[in-house]
Amino acid sequence: MPTPLLKQLQGLPMCHGLSAAQVEELVAIAEEKSVKKGVTLFKEGEPGDVMLVVLEGKVDVTKREAVLATLEAGSVLGEMSLLGGDVRSATAIAATDLKYLAISNGPFQKLLGKENVAALKVVRNLAQVMSKRLALINEKLVDSLGKTKKKEELADFGRILNHWSF
Repeated sequence: MPTPLLKQLQGLPMCHGLSAAQVEELVAIAEEKSVKKGVTLFKEGEPGDVMLVVLEGKVDVTKREAVLATLEAGSVLGEMSLLGGDVRSATAIAATDLKYLAISNGPFQKLLGKENVAALKVVRNLAQVMSKRLALINEKLVDSLGKTKKKEELADFGRILNHWSF
């Protein structure tokens, strides 16, 4: 019989298409944690080694002290740490008392190395989330540039986005 946590996770975009057994495989490598409002979960520039899944509460994501987003239950953050990101691109602070699931890079990479179906589906789902976030960022960038910026500046940005060196 599925636990409330398994049911909650199965309803999240990150776990779209996963069976109950596959979600259980993820829970087996995860750690459930709770923190109080105001606790910093991670800081911009720190090494990224864990992804967080918000179960209850809210998290403020900031960059250079500007709030980029407030994430609620069902959201993931720090997903780039599972997909090869070296350092945190933003800071995450508990905006309320918070309950979350922490999935560390090491155990997740071991699942991927075994071509585990659950891990592969999560990577696909995270790629879709990241793609949507990137599209929103692109829209905000274009809006912020407005009509006063030149086409050359947008072209420079395009060249940066298209430089794929790993």
